[in-house]
Amino acid sequence: RGLMSKQRKAQKQSHSGSAGEVRWLPKSVSRESSGSSVQQAPPTLEAFRSEWQPLPDKSSTSNSDYYFNSYARFGIHEDMLKDQARTGTYMKAIMNSRHLFEGKTVLDVGSGTGILCLFAAKAGAKKCIGIECSDIIHFAKGIAEKNGYGEVITFVHGKVEEVELPVESVDIIVSEWMGYFLIYESMLDSVLFARDRWLKKGGLLYPDHARLYMAGLEDAEYKEEKIGFWNQLWGFNFSPVQEWA
Repeated sequence: RGLMSKQRKAQKQSHSGSAGEVRWLPKSVSRESSGSSVQQAPPTLEAFRSEWQPLPDKSSTSNSDYYFNSYARFGIHEDMLKDQARTGTYMKAIMNSRHLFEGKTVLDVGSGTGILCLFAAKAGAKKCIGIECSDIIHFAKGIAEKNGYGEVITFVHGKVEEVELPVESVDIIVSEWMGYFLIYESMLDSVLFARDRWLKKGGLLYPDHARLYMAGLEDAEYKEEKIGFWNQLWGFNFSPVQEWA
């Protein structure tokens, strides 16, 4: 970086300005032509600035919606779909409750690839609506159509707090909102927003309660690897880092 800065800036020679004055030079200040160096006229500072790329908008996806953008990647959906305990439990809960889903309108908050909408449609739901903010929604639409549910499942692209649904209310809300340690990702707030706005009185929420189990453990090997590591390094005492490691 320092080399580039030196190449972009050069002090004017005494015949073209005062000592210490800085001028901006183009990336290629000279070129060899017929064995001689041909000097190019330096651009003005205004011209140099005109080539700068604008900074990203603070409201752009790259800044404010990184969380949602991460769900546009296939890998994270592959992991969730391969999770037998997670996906299998939702499938059993829905498919074993056909009498509750038949003829009903179902809303999936954070639908991803649409797997919960597919379960609900297979269980007899009249209409399924999936709200998804990431671009994986475009693949979800194709998956629903490929499986014959293109007319039953509708996807709405956007944040649950900002979108409008094609219906005024729904009978059931399904959502896989749980994160690490249950509430990581803070998605529960969006599910509760959807419940308060669209769920009919007496409607169902899947899931409607959760339990969190905790247990203490001791892993001496891991502790030594991650914390004891800081005791002695390369013949020096690094122990001040240990209490923060």
